[in-house]
Amino acid sequence: MKMKTKRFLKTSELAALVSINKRTLHYYDDIGLFSPERRESNGYRYYALSQIMDLSIILSLRELDMPLSDIKAILTGSFNDYTLSLKNKKQEVDTKIIELHNIRDIISRKLAYIETAERSHMTINDIFLENSYLILSEPIKDQSLLNLIDKAHKLVDEQSSYTLPNNEYGSMIHTDKKIEDPLSEEYDFLYTDAPVSDESGHLKPAGRYLSLVYQGTEESLFLPYEKLLQYSRENGLQLEGFFYEKVLLDSIQKNQDNTVIEIQVKVK
Repeated sequence: MKMKTKRFLKTSELAALVSINKRTLHYYDDIGLFSPERRESNGYRYYALSQIMDLSIILSLRELDMPLSDIKAILTGSFNDYTLSLKNKKQEVDTKIIELHNIRDIISRKLAYIETAERSHMTINDIFLENSYLILSEPIKDQSLLNLIDKAHKLVDEQSSYTLPNNEYGSMIHTDKKIEDPLSEEYDFLYTDAPVSDESGHLKPAGRYLSLVYQGTEESLFLPYEKLLQYSRENGLQLEGFFYEKVLLDSIQKNQDNTVIEIQVKVK
């Protein structure tokens, strides 16, 4: 006796076969994306075995995060439409990969900053830095805090897709000013890091640098400068260029003592 071949599947049977919830099939039917070949008067849906491949294509495109509207257009369109949709999706994914790499770089930099911030504060370290390039603001004329904050945000807004705390940024003051007066707060520029390939910015030259991590208030910021200047005098070191104040950790609490910066200065 011949076995009768089953030609139709109930909603629950098809859902179990492709490992999805049967409510998903109901929804696909409601929006006209994937409907049963046969529908009984009692509302029961029956899908033909030949429909499994169509459903598999839909599910494969959903795995690629394709919107249902695009999938519907693909199923009712031409092969060229399918190709174009895949190319557009690939471009979207490529853009997302770049964004994710950027986010990963930001997280890595923040972790590196935290590691630096955990160094002994007010301890001078002798370090070597490679060439790097910075993007500078216009020369600072108004030294008010409000103007500095405004300039910092504008500088980053022009150069980056991310907010100020997600960028490397800081301020620069010439060594001559601090040598003459450690209390001087006449900053020359604000800066943010330039892309690695951008050599049109300000060159922060390779060489030997003194580095010191400071945690505290703006009012006491002269203390690390006094220490760096005293250290250079006692060790017969000549300083050149700028002092670079790099913000490692902005205060995320009301206590401004949580702000941590690293000061770097080049030794001639």
